[in-house]
Order: sequence, then C-alpha cells, then structure tokens
Amino acid sequence: MANCPNCGVHLKKTYWKPNCPNCNVNIFYNGMQERLQSDIITAEASLNRMYGMLDRAKASYIGSKLAIVRIILSLIPIGALFLPLAKISVNVPFVTADFTIDALAIYNAVSTLDFDGLFGMFSSPSLSTAVIFYALSIVFIALGAVASLVGFILIFLSCAPKGIQRNLGFAGIALGCYVLSGLMFILSGSQFTSVLGEGFSSSISFGYPILLVLAIAPIVINLLIKKNPIVVVSSAEKRKKEIAEKAAKMAAELEEEQRKQEEQRMIEEAYAAEQAKKENK
Repeated sequence: MANCPNCGVHLKKTYWKPNCPNCNVNIFYNGMQERLQSDIITAEASLNRMYGMLDRAKASYIGSKLAIVRIILSLIPIGALFLPLAKISVNVPFVTADFTIDALAIYNAVSTLDFDGLFGMFSSPSLSTAVIFYALSIVFIALGAVASLVGFILIFLSCAPKGIQRNLGFAGIALGCYVLSGLMFILSGSQFTSVLGEGFSSSISFGYPILLVLAIAPIVINLLIKKNPIVVVSSAEKRKKEIAEKAAKMAAELEEEQRKQEEQRMIEEAYAAEQAKKENK
C-alpha cells in the first residue's frame, strides 16, 4: 500500500491515476517545488565550494606580487640541482677517474640503482663507512629534490587552511636534506682520504652553496606572505553583487518606464478632458 503525500490516504497498488481520490492533488508533482528548492540549495552550495577552491588556487598563484615571486623562488632550487654540486677525483693504482656530481648523475644512479659509476670501485671493507656516508649524501640530496618539487607543485594550496605551514614544512625539509647531504659528503670524503691518502680528493663545487642560498628563499618568501596575507576574492560573492546590481538596474528601469507611462496616461486624460470641454461649448 502507498500513501498520498498530501493527505496520507491509502492508495491501492492498482490505483494508477495521477491525482489523489481524496484530496485531488497531483501525487507526482506534490512537493515538487520544495524538492527543487532543496536541489537548488544543494547545487549552489557545491558550486560555491568549487568556486571557493578555484578562488584560493588563483590567489595562491597571482593573488599578490609576493605570490608571483613565490612561484619563481620555489622553482629555482630545483634548477640549482643541475649545477655542479661536488667533485671527486680518484688516482690510485689501476683506477683513475673524475666525477662531477649534479642532478643528472644522482638521477641516473638512483633510477637505475647502479652505483658503480659513483662508488662501486670503493667496495673494500675498509671503505664501508665512507661508502655509507656517500650513499647517505646521495639519499639526502634526492629527498631534498623531491621535497622541493612537491612544495612547488602544492603552491596552489597555499591559500587553503594551513597552506603556509605546509609550504614552510616542505621548504624546511628540503633545506635540511640539502645540508645533511653536504655534511655526509664531507664525512665520506674524509673517510676515503684517510684510507686512500693522496690518491683520493673530493670537494664541494660552487653549485652547492648556491643551492643552499636558493633553498632558503622559499622559506623567506612564505614568511613574508604569512606576515602580509593574500586576500582571496570570492567570485561567488562577486557574482551575487553583479546579480544584485543588475536586478537593481532592471527595477530602476522598470520604475522609470512605469513613471513615463503614468505621465503619458495623465497627459492623454488631460487632453481628452480638454477636448470634451471644447465639444460641450
């Protein structure tokens, strides 16, 4: 058994007429306006949430001059990884080689899991500590690169809740990894030299201090933006304001048109009255 949504009377399963036999209301369309109103409110809320996310993403990129500068300063540490970061020179019996460590060398070693070109020749047990330090330096520089890249990608969430804290977190992790990578490299070089003597030499190249300076830049710019927050302009509120202005303009035009029509009617009535007086004379 089904019930009428308006009066509640029971309807037989064989009753197929559109109107209720008791109150004559259309069963299908009863409450349709309320349901439509509810759907409109739900759709508008979803649309406002979507526009809110788009507004925050737009503000994160071009919400202010500092936001535009942040894009550049968040990207350049990744570019600095392609500079020469360190050098290794080996000149021992049966082995003579020179290595320049940069992002491409690190990527090739990590992606292929083939470390022979970097430290495979130092597989001696006496060099195990040095190799571990060297491996850690590679791991830390790779983690720093990932943190810098992820931080750059997540810039579009900067105006979301805890967006600045997220940016500072990734920038801080990247800087910490770069510092640890340099320390591990220096320690590994010291260990290699203590075993191999003058046959081994390693040094930090000019790219590494540049990398550290550029890795600090995203932290500084995010702190400046935190001090001078970006104002997110709501497109939903802007649309509401534009609709209200258009509605007010249309109402004013309609009122003006009605006033003109009323004036025209009064003129016509006055003219008709004047004509009637002349005819009576």
